[in-house]
Amino acid sequence: MDKYYRKVPADLAEQFKRFRLEHPLKHTELNGVTWEYIQSGDPSGQPILMLPGGLSTAESAWRMITLLEPKKYHLVCPSYPPQMDTMTQLADGIGEILKQEGIKTAYVVGGAYGSMVAQVFIHRHPDLVTRLVLTHAYPPVPSRIRSVDTALRLFRRLPMFMVRNMLRAQMTGRLSANPPAELLLIAAQIRETLDARLTRQAAINIYLRMVDFDRQEFTFTDLESWQGKTLIILAEDDPTTTETLRNELLALYPGASLHMLKGSIQTTALLETGEYVRVMEEFFEGKTNFTTEDLEDKENQ
Repeated sequence: MDKYYRKVPADLAEQFKRFRLEHPLKHTELNGVTWEYIQSGDPSGQPILMLPGGLSTAESAWRMITLLEPKKYHLVCPSYPPQMDTMTQLADGIGEILKQEGIKTAYVVGGAYGSMVAQVFIHRHPDLVTRLVLTHAYPPVPSRIRSVDTALRLFRRLPMFMVRNMLRAQMTGRLSANPPAELLLIAAQIRETLDARLTRQAAINIYLRMVDFDRQEFTFTDLESWQGKTLIILAEDDPTTTETLRNELLALYPGASLHMLKGSIQTTALLETGEYVRVMEEFFEGKTNFTTEDLEDKENQ
């Protein structure tokens, strides 16, 4: 571990190391596939299903877990089995984990890659969800499949060190000369996870699941009988969520509350965890009243 975290401030690296020790993974086998997940917080509290991003590990959500677990929530955060190549498989397996844990309904939180899992989950298992939080999300984009196919061809042919480098660059982005400590930690997590766990098939399946998401045919009527509520959190300067995609996403979740964060996806998704928690808890408590209609009014001004 030390070789990956030597650039991370010692106190922050120690916090993450302590988190690992205090949050051992639980294991369960479903249909011949071994699942790993973190369960923490108050077993009698409100269940929250936390869906990690593209790194696909439960521990990658450690900061959010650390902030939420003292607040009387029952947290479940799965890792994504590397052999699964569709979002549908992930959603159904996660549903079984909730049932095994005796959880009848949950709040579901997913950001970026995790928001894709969350959207498939709510469409397949709306009965398990009472609140849905999507951050840095976008709807299925069928036209994106062609570009993903290009990456898949490369992943099948390139040496593994190049595959790891491609994924590392995509997940980390270009760091500034003096990046914040949290970004250094995230970059170290990514390097360690890709070096220690990534196989060629696992890399391919990360992208095949994206293809599966982009092939989903969601409509604005799919959830019309669902009685839950949705919060969507987006960054103002996120180049992956154009105005067109944002409006398409909002159309899939009529009546959703919307919160816009200032800055880019990197500065918000990776660094403003505290604001995420505050906004989510206000939403959970019914205090969020910023709706899609408010957004339309702002755009028309």
